[in-house]
Amino acid sequence: MTVFDLLFIVLLLAAIVTLVAIVTAIVRGHRASALSISRRLVLCASVYIATVYAAAAFSTQTVLKIGDPQCSDDWCLAVDSVIPTPASATTHYTITLRIFSRARRVAQRENVAKDIYLVDANEQRYNPVLAGSEAPLNVLLQPEESVTTTRNFVLPAGDRDIRLMIDRSSILPFCVVIGECGAFHKGTVVRLD
Repeated sequence: MTVFDLLFIVLLLAAIVTLVAIVTAIVRGHRASALSISRRLVLCASVYIATVYAAAAFSTQTVLKIGDPQCSDDWCLAVDSVIPTPASATTHYTITLRIFSRARRVAQRENVAKDIYLVDANEQRYNPVLAGSEAPLNVLLQPEESVTTTRNFVLPAGDRDIRLMIDRSSILPFCVVIGECGAFHKGTVVRLD
């Protein structure tokens, strides 16, 4: 959990308390007070959302190498190896992933990471071709446990600037935490070629 996650939680609780104050003011017949509080709440929420999207617009992409871990709290994922196999019109990529926990006392899983995908120089997204036997990214890990799994991809031959990204699709259609989202091409990537 980041400081921005904590900030969001604190501001969400403050907004809930403010909404209760608005309802209380309305019930007591203080409509002018309720309207004033409502305006301040809308202004504060607007400033916060503008900050979230400004941070996304000005964020830069973090580029990792093969072997560098991407961590979310104590859950980590690292690309151990990439094996490209050229064919006539396509290139098959077999990517070995190591999913591991840095936690020392508790079992955990990462529920936000859906899977990984590849992008090329044109920002074309390529999803894995799953056989069904691969370990999911949200596998439950015991303290300091490590799991190895693979993902296979098929890309057009000659594609360059291949990068791996973790699909952290949000359940919300918009961003609410500073640093949570960026444009499609931003975020953390692992350069594969």
